[in-house]
Amino acid sequence: MGLYINILFFLMFLGFSYWYAKKSFTLFFLYGLVFFQAFAILPSLIYIEEGILINEQGRFSFYTGATILCVLYFIFTFMVIAMSFKSFNKIKLPTFQLAYKGKNVDKHLILATLVIVQFLLLVNAALSPLPFFDDSVDRFSYWSSSRFPFLKTIFGNTAMFIPFGWGLLFPKYKKTAIGMFFVYLGYNFLIGQKFSPIVNGSFSFLLPIVFYYKNNLFNILKKNIVSLGLIGICLFGIMYTVTYNKYKKTRPFANIEIYDPNQAMLYRIFGLQGHLFWGATERYVVGETEAKSFNPTELILGMRVMMHEFAADQGVLLSNEESGFNFTNAYPAILFKIFPLSVALIFHTFFTIGFLAVMGWVLKEFLNHRALILSLIAYQLFLWTLYAFSMGYFNKLYIPVAFLLVYAIFVYLRNPKYVPQH
Repeated sequence: MGLYINILFFLMFLGFSYWYAKKSFTLFFLYGLVFFQAFAILPSLIYIEEGILINEQGRFSFYTGATILCVLYFIFTFMVIAMSFKSFNKIKLPTFQLAYKGKNVDKHLILATLVIVQFLLLVNAALSPLPFFDDSVDRFSYWSSSRFPFLKTIFGNTAMFIPFGWGLLFPKYKKTAIGMFFVYLGYNFLIGQKFSPIVNGSFSFLLPIVFYYKNNLFNILKKNIVSLGLIGICLFGIMYTVTYNKYKKTRPFANIEIYDPNQAMLYRIFGLQGHLFWGATERYVVGETEAKSFNPTELILGMRVMMHEFAADQGVLLSNEESGFNFTNAYPAILFKIFPLSVALIFHTFFTIGFLAVMGWVLKEFLNHRALILSLIAYQLFLWTLYAFSMGYFNKLYIPVAFLLVYAIFVYLRNPKYVPQH
């Protein structure tokens, strides 16, 4: 019975997603990675609630109603975002473009930045042992063993702003942007990154394109549906082949007697994405076997807190603290540990409006006004915000909040209050 109820709620979320996209496709796409998170967690929860051995937690699962709670969580979150945008859209956000001798130089600065960054990353890859060719190195140890490890500190693990930047330049440099986007994907495959570059990278590349062509988007999709389909099939095939070969060699779930690479991939996809949400629901919401901490500072490093709460043993904890491989989506599970459900809902509403909606709206305004440099900066900050709302690392919000404060001061100084003349 529980399975049918969960499937019913999942179908309800599918219907809600379709309605949301139909109401505003740009808003739907802007928060596409959050929708993707939902479509990763919900099937996982359905699978988990049927009863499996959760490898990371070292215990068997059972039905708790976590799928229902998760559906309601995502629907509530997206409705709060939509209502926030309705209010924010009444505000006119001043933007600017960089100019030199009267000419806009945003595109030229972004082009130069992207070329230099990709060149540095490719040089570092050429001088370093690569996980794609060297089994002694993986995506978690690549940077520490690379020739110039400091580049990770500057540009991040996957430099996700790069595909977004090429998306910004696509209307002017179509062939170059597409070519360099595939160079970006190839680079990430070489350093061991597979799933994230395809999903997050493709989203990043397409987001500014969707906003630029929003008035003619569906006609463009119709004209290029075959090409896009072939590209999607090729990317999926590459990702499947690389993952299959890796799992065939490493057998990551041999400890629970899963040896076949296909079964391992299914377990990785469905058995692990939602396990922290399920565990938090079982322990802190339904069972209430643990007292609430009432310590909001646990949000700063929420994933680490949840790893210590749910890791099956010290070995699992140590290996995952190094990689974080199977501990994902710590938020909103961390809220269930800190507060009772009703209080957690209040805090989540505040966080959604104050951080997730505000940062997304600012990015939307920059994109609509073609403020390209500001858009590139805001997108990186938006990614950190999304990261906080998935992994529970709210320390990622320090820089976005600082940026919003600085920009608010800029807006205030740019628009001084009117002083009546006497």
